[in-house]
Amino acid sequence: MIEPVTDPRDVLFARIVQSVENGGRLTEAVLAFIETALFPPAPDRLAAFLATDNDCERDSLLDLIFFPDQAVQIDLEPLLEAARYSADDEVVLHDRLIARAIDAPVELPDGRLLVSIRVPDFIKSQYLERLKISRQTDPRVAAAIESGVSAALVPVVKVRLRNAGIRLMPGMGVFLCRFFERMTDGEPDYLACLDLVLCLLETAAEGADVYELLVGHKRSLFRSLQQAKRFETLLRRSNMETLMLQGVRTPHALPDELVHRMRLIDLICFGIFGKTETIELPMEESVRQVSDIDTPEAVIRSLLR
Repeated sequence: MIEPVTDPRDVLFARIVQSVENGGRLTEAVLAFIETALFPPAPDRLAAFLATDNDCERDSLLDLIFFPDQAVQIDLEPLLEAARYSADDEVVLHDRLIARAIDAPVELPDGRLLVSIRVPDFIKSQYLERLKISRQTDPRVAAAIESGVSAALVPVVKVRLRNAGIRLMPGMGVFLCRFFERMTDGEPDYLACLDLVLCLLETAAEGADVYELLVGHKRSLFRSLQQAKRFETLLRRSNMETLMLQGVRTPHALPDELVHRMRLIDLICFGIFGKTETIELPMEESVRQVSDIDTPEAVIRSLLR
């Protein structure tokens, strides 16, 4: 007896529907957001709010609740990689999801049912879009991941690549292969290094030298670090209102965060290129005394001392 061939789109459609149906769980982070941005999340009030179907704030909250997290994406990754869905497949799946009525329970963090809702079409559309099902990993990079990354971490790395959606230009594919071959994935900062690399490659110009891209970003971080330290010094002398009136801008990142990102760049550069760029702090020296200002030779000797 010949077994019927299962359409990969049917398999993925069923998995997505199941994920959406099970996706309505309120986390502590979402509850904190509700309390900060909306109202105290008392269960009765929150249930009534979610049951309303004509409130834009409710739509934004549903978008936050029904978001395919890393666990969902990791679960789907082997299927997406094996089936290699196309953009046309994505259109077909989108139409099927819109046509399918999906009712989902929304649960509190402890598992108690809060309310059941009919999942809006825009949530189903965004859910599918965020899965990036038609993005394909470059075969060379995929092979480097399989051979250079531990089995437990392979799907995590592939999900990060899928989400990044980088269009690999000449040289970048080679760099990514070297990253997966040479970087030790047992290091605590391995995934942070990968995220930083993917972020930089996403904005890189065609033909960019990746090493120069990394050290150039390190220089930029160093400048931001100096500005952040200067801001902290000024803040110890004046209050925030005074600094704002003087036109002093608040730094976008804290010094510790900037130092951490510079350290990540060093790890990447040493791991792949065997070198990195050292940035020296500017030297601060007292004004030198010139003993004989009437004699040019004495002035020059004093300054060169």
